[in-house]
Amino acid sequence: MLSLIKNNPKITGYDIIQEVNNKFKPIWNASAGTIYPLLDRLIGKIYVKAEEIIDDNNRKKKIYTITQKGIVELENALEGQFEPSLKTLGSFIRTIMEGIKVDDNMEQIFSCFPFCDRIHDKEIDPTDISRENVEYIKRTIQSLKHREKRLKHRLKKMENQINTYEEILKKIIEKREDGAKPIPIVDDDKEFEDF
Repeated sequence: MLSLIKNNPKITGYDIIQEVNNKFKPIWNASAGTIYPLLDRLIGKIYVKAEEIIDDNNRKKKIYTITQKGIVELENALEGQFEPSLKTLGSFIRTIMEGIKVDDNMEQIFSCFPFCDRIHDKEIDPTDISRENVEYIKRTIQSLKHREKRLKHRLKKMENQINTYEEILKKIIEKREDGAKPIPIVDDDKEFEDF
């Protein structure tokens, strides 16, 4: 919501509802009962301010703009929660696609989401001794360690799934072999001559 308001200065509540519905239709339908209480909470936290205006048709309207505090909050949310947001988006996409036939290529794309390698926005300059570069390298290392930890967790989970499925497969094969009736192999062609 903050991003939508930041990118559309002086947007109305009605416009916000239309934007959300255009982006997420037919998956989710935003209503006034959802959007206006959220706007009130954002105003209460001083992330957004509302201003009443009179439009060209002489009607009162509220327009919403993001505050400096809202911009800082948005930047913090995007910086600190980007990967969890990707995970949520990945779950959301998988949920939607459950009813759709997905080919192997699409399945491969979504199987690694959000763990696919992402290229960092800039190369590290080993000759740059500025504070900004030091902070960037620290953040990059922290990000890579965090991604490594999550990937190890995912790989461990996949390993456990593989082991579980291999055990199930082994038991199924054993049951099939135990219940199978042997078919005699006849080397004598004489039996077939009488056919």
